[in-house]
Amino acid sequence: MIGGRPLLDHLVAQLRRACCDEIVVVTRVEKRDVVDLAQAAGARVVLGRPATAAASLALGAAEFEREQLVLFGFPDTLWKPDDGFRQLLAEWHSDLDAVLGLFRTPDLQRSDVVVVGTDGYVRSVVAKPAVPTSNLIWGCGVATAGFISGFARYDEPAEVLDQAARAGRVRGVYLSDSWLDVGTPEALHMAHDWRT
Repeated sequence: MIGGRPLLDHLVAQLRRACCDEIVVVTRVEKRDVVDLAQAAGARVVLGRPATAAASLALGAAEFEREQLVLFGFPDTLWKPDDGFRQLLAEWHSDLDAVLGLFRTPDLQRSDVVVVGTDGYVRSVVAKPAVPTSNLIWGCGVATAGFISGFARYDEPAEVLDQAARAGRVRGVYLSDSWLDVGTPEALHMAHDWRT
């Protein structure tokens, strides 16, 4: 519970603010608590055993038509602003493969580091670099289901995003310095101070 709500509720609320028609949560069958929370939130649950974040995103995208626009994020993260997905949608156009929500964080070695030009186009995306080349990461995004489905062939979403970025097909939108990946005990402790 973060701010008196299950962690998953924070992402679901942000998706609802962007007027998503349908919300899909990918999880494992033994994660009964996540299944129950997702269903209580009105989300459709897709059960699987994706080995990586890339495979998990691809599995969720497979539930949609290839050309359908999909908003995606991670349920173990907290971020602001509340209208972040709407800001990404405002930047979307059909010549793009993705629009990424960007955040500043000191926790770069656990994230995908993004270099973005002054024109708003992403130049590169590198997964968990030993020597980060910027202080920006991506934490949410918008892309077609067909593009996200291509993640399944890779270990990291960053590999696909980097290829698309180098082809000039990814835009980045800086959203805030408010980003927290709750994947460690230290971060989970910090999350209890999160303001909803």
